[in-house]
Amino acid sequence: MRTERLLAVAVLGAGLSGLLGGNCGAQESAARSAGAAVVPVTTTEKVAAAGESAPVAGLPTTKALLARNDEVMGGAAAIAKASSRRMKGLYQTEDGSSFFSIEIFQKAPNKSLFKITLPNGVVVRDVCDGQAAWIEDAAGGYHQYEGAALASRLRYTDFADRGKAFLLAATGKVTGQEKVGRHNTYVVEYMPEKNVVSRMYFDVDSGYIVHTEDMYSTKDGPYSVKLDLDDYRDVAGLKIPYRMRRVEKGVVLNIRLVQVDVNAPIDDSIFLKPESAPK
Repeated sequence: MRTERLLAVAVLGAGLSGLLGGNCGAQESAARSAGAAVVPVTTTEKVAAAGESAPVAGLPTTKALLARNDEVMGGAAAIAKASSRRMKGLYQTEDGSSFFSIEIFQKAPNKSLFKITLPNGVVVRDVCDGQAAWIEDAAGGYHQYEGAALASRLRYTDFADRGKAFLLAATGKVTGQEKVGRHNTYVVEYMPEKNVVSRMYFDVDSGYIVHTEDMYSTKDGPYSVKLDLDDYRDVAGLKIPYRMRRVEKGVVLNIRLVQVDVNAPIDDSIFLKPESAPK
């Protein structure tokens, strides 16, 4: 059981949502709920309204990098139409010795679920309902996330997080160029909230985000979350990274997707807390 829980701790489905592209943002959602007419607003326009730091000589501006990424990811219109995703793939241990099947469910506005099936048939679920996040082990046990681990999941499970993240990134600055694996990248650094420093790494040639880093300052010391994204493919007009590598406090999760469905129907009941959860 300990192995199952350690595996589930590595599962950070929420971390993918914002980078795969979600709805345009909270303001548009509120307007639709009120019955008001909504004029789509691109990330570029939002960035211009938010303003950005003075550009560094010889480097592109934050605004230019975000605008280009909007374009290569499929455009604001296609991104705004996505309200759910269902993905299937394989989890691979860092040493390559073990494989597990994995299903990822994401639904607007802020729900996510990772379902891991181990070789012996044991199933572990990592769930976020938009207010809390937890692991359900094979015995029906309930293990709730707290502190920085919870904050990370809640932040990234928000389906509109791409728009919000880009607005916040627009307040940061391009710090320079770095090599990330085989990618030459431009680095944008910003503070999405108090006690968190975030970095986005944009491929110089393609414009894709190929790496992100979040460093949380906690009472127990630094808490880091890193994500590598690669093998972008077209799905329903959106670009989806089929290869991902997530590292949270030294725990590594490698995922290779084999199937992605956008706007697939997902029942809200799968995100409900188990009966064993504290009342």
